[in-house]
Amino acid sequence: MDKPHILHVDMNAFFAACHQAQDPSLKGKPILVSGDPSSRRGIVLTASYEARAYNVKTAMPTGQALSLCPQALIIKPDFQLYSFYSQQVMIILSSYTPLVEQYSIDEAWLDVAGCERLFGPSGEIARKIKQHIKDELDLTCSIGVAPTKILAKMASDLKKPDGLVVITKDNITSRIWPLPVDSLFGVGPQTAASLRNLGITTIGDLARFPAETLKRRFGTYGPCLVKLAQGEDDSPVNPDSDTV
Repeated sequence: MDKPHILHVDMNAFFAACHQAQDPSLKGKPILVSGDPSSRRGIVLTASYEARAYNVKTAMPTGQALSLCPQALIIKPDFQLYSFYSQQVMIILSSYTPLVEQYSIDEAWLDVAGCERLFGPSGEIARKIKQHIKDELDLTCSIGVAPTKILAKMASDLKKPDGLVVITKDNITSRIWPLPVDSLFGVGPQTAASLRNLGITTIGDLARFPAETLKRRFGTYGPCLVKLAQGEDDSPVNPDSDTV
């Protein structure tokens, strides 16, 4: 496993945070970005962390969210606003490396190999990016730093909001392997259920499981899962990706 050189940047509660950045009076208040505020129906697209403290979750019916957090403010989605902030985030990321692959409106991978002379080690680059986004846009993000894209994405999920987690060959077994197997990027509910039927409940279980046995059960996808669990992933950061 190579040294960590791939970053995954994940903006925190992005839609809600954009409204709070645009209107500072909303800071510190529970916000539900959801449908038509006048009808108080629909589903929650994003909840601010102040609302999440009341167990409000994305995709929850707005009525249910309000029963959990009656004081929440409902804000109508503004996709032009989110697009503007997304573009500004990507401009900032591109100022550190040309190898930026946008994965969604609020997520991107960066390959910073070779950028150390300009900005320092990968962990320091991540800290600079976090501060740059905070200073310029008043938004926070969580960043995972790892040798591969999959590990970097998983690392960014480990500490939210405003987190920074570095995964190396020395700590993958302590930071990633104890996680539930459905935490592995690419493992959906059905695959996770099948793996649990085989006694595989954690990513570490999967990493140590005989690949040939999984090949008989899942075809070529089985050994691929074992490699991903072991931290092996050779997919490059692709600036020309059309994922978004």
